[in-house]
Amino acid sequence: MGRLIKGWAALIAAALALAMPVTAAATAAAPAADAFEETIAEAKSLMMGDSAQALKLAREAKELVAGDTKAETKSRLTAQWLEGEALMRLNRGDEAQAIIASALNEVAKSFPGDKLHADLLRSQASYKARQAEYGEALSFFLEADERYKALGENRSRAIVLQNIGSLYSDARDYERMLGYYRQAGEAFPEDNALALSAHNNTGNALKQLERLEEAEEEFRQALSVAGKMSSPLLEARILTNIASTQYRNGQYAAAEDTAARGLRIAYDQAPEWLPFLYGVRAQIELSRGDLGRAGDYIGRAFNGQDLASTSPLFRDFHDAAHKIYSARGEYKLAADHLAAFHRIEGQAQDLSAVANNALLGARFDAENRELRISKLSAEKEANEARLTSAQNQVFLLSAVIGLVIAAFVVALLILRTVNRSRAAISAANEKLTYVTQHDSLTGLFSRDHFRSQLEGVSQTCAETGEQGVLMLIDLDRFKQVNDVYGHAVGDKLLAKVAERFRNAAGPDAVIGRLGGDEFGLFLRPSTSIEEAAEVADKIIEQVGELYQVGDFELAVGASIGITAITGGVSDSVLMTNADLALYEAKHRGRGTHVSYTKSMRDRLEDRSDLENDLSAALENGQLSISYQPIISGADREVMGHEALMRWNHPERGIVPPSVFIPIAEEALLIEQLGAWMLRSACAEAVNWPEHVKLTVNVSSLQLTTGAFLATVVDALASSGLAPKRLLLELTETILLEMDDELESQLKSLRELGVSFALDDFGRGYSSLNYIEKMNFSMIKIDRDFVQAAAAGSRKSQAVVTAIVSLARSLEIDVTAEGIEQEDQAEAMLALGCSCFQGFHFGRPEPVTHESSQDDEAEALKVA
Repeated sequence: MGRLIKGWAALIAAALALAMPVTAAATAAAPAADAFEETIAEAKSLMMGDSAQALKLAREAKELVAGDTKAETKSRLTAQWLEGEALMRLNRGDEAQAIIASALNEVAKSFPGDKLHADLLRSQASYKARQAEYGEALSFFLEADERYKALGENRSRAIVLQNIGSLYSDARDYERMLGYYRQAGEAFPEDNALALSAHNNTGNALKQLERLEEAEEEFRQALSVAGKMSSPLLEARILTNIASTQYRNGQYAAAEDTAARGLRIAYDQAPEWLPFLYGVRAQIELSRGDLGRAGDYIGRAFNGQDLASTSPLFRDFHDAAHKIYSARGEYKLAADHLAAFHRIEGQAQDLSAVANNALLGARFDAENRELRISKLSAEKEANEARLTSAQNQVFLLSAVIGLVIAAFVVALLILRTVNRSRAAISAANEKLTYVTQHDSLTGLFSRDHFRSQLEGVSQTCAETGEQGVLMLIDLDRFKQVNDVYGHAVGDKLLAKVAERFRNAAGPDAVIGRLGGDEFGLFLRPSTSIEEAAEVADKIIEQVGELYQVGDFELAVGASIGITAITGGVSDSVLMTNADLALYEAKHRGRGTHVSYTKSMRDRLEDRSDLENDLSAALENGQLSISYQPIISGADREVMGHEALMRWNHPERGIVPPSVFIPIAEEALLIEQLGAWMLRSACAEAVNWPEHVKLTVNVSSLQLTTGAFLATVVDALASSGLAPKRLLLELTETILLEMDDELESQLKSLRELGVSFALDDFGRGYSSLNYIEKMNFSMIKIDRDFVQAAAAGSRKSQAVVTAIVSLARSLEIDVTAEGIEQEDQAEAMLALGCSCFQGFHFGRPEPVTHESSQDDEAEALKVA
């Protein structure tokens, strides 16, 4: 809620800044000074209330300036600035940007120390912030702050400092935001609008940091200022903030009184703030357990609102509405509000991530730039000092050489000094060259220098007809080292790995670090693939030996792709060829090397063709869904169907899911295809008998986007399928990648009523902690274990028995996959499995609709 007040107060402050009198220098030489000054003053006064009229006046003022003297140029640029400000307020950002950028460029050349320059910098920063270009916005705001500070423009400086604080608010960096607002208050404490903005935004930040008593105090100071400004709208808004803070602090009676006070003001003088006060009342009644009153208030809060486009101010009220309607059994409304909540939260998280990265990058670039400038300046001064000294000594030698013989001895000494100076400069230049060409961590060549060396040897091979060999090396299990022991240990490990590369490859090998744990190596002309393979074996062997880093004993491996360097092949193609061979090496199980063959590129091109075809397959109606039954063990009745995607390619025929699903994941098409399948399958399943469930496989990539929860809610809401009938199948890989965001998303799905199955259990490395925490409804045992156990393998039978025992203790159904014969079903039933799936009970088939419901139910059973 505080963001709207923050924006409103910031605009008030900006408008007041615009209302400051135009300087005499800007108008004294204008051809119609009085008319120009009056028009500019009127444009500033209307900037907040009537931006369209302010735009018109700014353009009229610009027309009043006919000459090109310095004073007239400044007057024209002032009008141009106001024109850009008005366009921004009218949401015509592209036009505003062109005008402001042009004026800023001209002012920077003609009036670099003037307040107008700082004003334009602030306007440019505001535009960048509106475009979510936070790094550039921060840079412009900081430059404007420096200029306002130098000019003694404390009020304008306070506005800029608050603007910077707002950037960090978007990034959810509330501590840094508080720091900038404190600086703003110290710079200019006398202004009511600025004080109101500062107190209100500080309160919002403290509220997010759960420092609720401090937050309430800041809001009360803001309320006091709003009273002095005689603004009922502001009072209603700030009372809402106070009531919300009291509610979060568990002070329900105080929150109710504050909200009632706000409602009395809002009814007559600020009706636009009624929904938010009703929302707070709904939260209070929900906490008290009064669902009737809570439902009444939340209904008023969202009366007339489009749930698909509500503003971020409704975020917490959507969460309350979801809980209220879920408790009252109104699942459709609950699902709609849950989707709206996650839409707003996802947008806020995305904005926060973008802002954080941009602001961090901007701060880092600024600090790094200052450090580089400082170092280069120091080196330049030192070099110039040495050269100046040498030149002075040579001049002295020239002056006295003919006067005395003793000057000859002096000249020798001076020349020696000059040579030393030159040698020192040459050494410094060599050091700088080395730094640019080498990786500072490992001492290997940098990526750019390695590529230039590769280009050179490739050209040599083309000229001589000889062959060199290129290798790309990727470290196996290095990520785990960083994750477990930290990047400092990882960096030390990389330095040791680089030394082993040198020992294994020999002094003639050219080695570079291409990325975090990726390396390139090439052997010069007259090297065969067979000789390179021997070098690769040495590298894999030596890199795979244990490392002692501090108190830790670490182990990593290496996978290597090899390709020949021949004439007529660009270094980009060579890198791609080696990368394809590396991919094959990792696919074969890592810790090995593979040489490039043309078939690898053929497969890449074929895969690329499939990717292009897959992107159009859905639109062209080539995708379909088949359903395979899941059978209950005791009565052999259908208890569910698994939805399986099928692709009938117009030229290739049926493309197996094992081929096109990985392509869909790598091409980021899986989210679109998965959403289509989920919606289609839910629409189909609603026609089945009530006890028959729908199971749908979910890719880990689908869960990494905040949109998946909304997709599920939309599929259920549009089809009318009860959430309890939807079973989402997750793999063990997803459990291993579990983080707080993913866990929160899955928790929301559970609260909605959706259940989960753990697919292919036994193939990966599931954490028993997550199995318990996830509250799975079903565990599906991998077909390899099932068939081996049914064939009499004691080890596989022991694994199945252990899984069944674990599942029973957690009240989870166990499904045996891959049942192809009756004796396999009997064997799994004897081991305790409660459900079966496989060709013996039914192959995946499209559902066919019969004329009657009884016939339809029968069609869903397995022959």
